[in-house]
Amino acid sequence: MKRPRPLVVLATAGRLYTRPLRHRFRRRQGRTLCVRIGPVDVSGHAVSLRSPRLSDWPQWQAIRLRDQKFIEPFWISSSRSWAERHTERDWVDEFLHARREALAGRALPLVIEVDGRLAGQFNLERIDRWAGLAEAGVWIDSTLAGKGIALAAARMLAEYGFGALGLHRITAPVCVGNVPAAHCAEQVGMRREGTMISYLDVGGRRKDHDLWAITAEMWAARKDRIPDRAAR
Repeated sequence: MKRPRPLVVLATAGRLYTRPLRHRFRRRQGRTLCVRIGPVDVSGHAVSLRSPRLSDWPQWQAIRLRDQKFIEPFWISSSRSWAERHTERDWVDEFLHARREALAGRALPLVIEVDGRLAGQFNLERIDRWAGLAEAGVWIDSTLAGKGIALAAARMLAEYGFGALGLHRITAPVCVGNVPAAHCAEQVGMRREGTMISYLDVGGRRKDHDLWAITAEMWAARKDRIPDRAAR
């Protein structure tokens, strides 16, 4: 049987930072934003969303290098090779950038944690608290695709976004042809609003993306029909 492909919606790229800066930042980490959502039980697995850590980089690197063929076709294009984009310094850069954006209120960077191990990332970006808008992006370990984990994470993120953050609308640009991502968006209650022609340069060329969206009212109506999952 062909293994399901992991869910990938969007990605961002960053700059490089030095190792001494990483060590200085680790000492200050306790004063930065820290979020944990969940856990919930999904088929016997404890699934949570939490803020990323500097110590996540070995698992992040290992999964993304292994799953290159699934993720790269839907990831922002770069002149650097896939391996060159997944060093410890790249993770430090991503971590620092995400923390700055979170502290400024412009993003909510999260990792998907399954049974205590990193299994992907799920972020809210381009947050506009005044307008109540945000954009979601996600990728997940291919060995966990098709098990309902991405959907459970999406539901937790929607509940947090519309509840704690007070958002009104969350969108997700999904590359045309990314069937797992589109299926997850539909299952969580998003609606496809249209196709954005040549929207993003991913996988080495510009590709069309479908715009999926859900509002607070749509989520409130949707979640009432979702069976409860056991929280631990």
